[in-house]
Amino acid sequence: MLLFHLLLLLFGSPSSSAAGLGVTARTLSPCYSADLRPAANSLVSAVGCKVLLTVPPLNTSQIVFWEYQSGPWAGVILSYTLDGPTNTSQPYENRTSFNETDCSLQLVLQKGDEGLYRFRSSLEATDWFQLRVLEPLPEPEILGNVSVKAGGNTKLVCHVLEGQVDSYWWKKNGELLLGSDHIQFVDHGTLCILKASMNDSGYYTCVVRNEVSQNEASFLLHVQNSPNVVLPVILACVLVGSLAGVFVWCRSRGRQRL
Repeated sequence: MLLFHLLLLLFGSPSSSAAGLGVTARTLSPCYSADLRPAANSLVSAVGCKVLLTVPPLNTSQIVFWEYQSGPWAGVILSYTLDGPTNTSQPYENRTSFNETDCSLQLVLQKGDEGLYRFRSSLEATDWFQLRVLEPLPEPEILGNVSVKAGGNTKLVCHVLEGQVDSYWWKKNGELLLGSDHIQFVDHGTLCILKASMNDSGYYTCVVRNEVSQNEASFLLHVQNSPNVVLPVILACVLVGSLAGVFVWCRSRGRQRL
């Protein structure tokens, strides 16, 4: 059956594509955060998702084909004979659905499905449609020390085990974290905190995103008092109905020098 498909592809192709006739595709819900809008010419979708490829009316013949091409490799996904069975190539078995009425094709995506697709009859064919297939991003892992002494430097590294990350950003306690002299972002996904203070304690969240998915992970950082830090203590002497005075005391937590 595979040899039959290859011979049809080599010797049965029309001399040219139908002018202006192209495949339209869209990702079917649910599919992570991929764009579900119909697209012409090209589409980006995710491994494990289902895409629907549709075609405009063509001058169909007794037999029609859905074809695939990636670099030097080309082949037939399936062929359909009018009022006959649908013959599906082995790599696409159990994950394709062909509509005999409108000739549309549904395909559950695998990593190797990235490439060009077209529909043709023995009389004419559509233009090639480009399909990009990305891995959805898993939950990232944040590496770093869970505690740092006040006045010290620390860094948190956001690591993604697989998939292509297009962008990273950080949040602290749910709020977007912006860069400064104190907070710096270096390389891809690394957060540096310089001269940490008690105010830097909290939950830090790394958010990763690509064209089809978004994921995040959180990390609790605790900033400890340094033994040599001088902390202010506010004492208030209050009379009934009024504030008599405010005294500020400072005590070093380190060993006193004689």
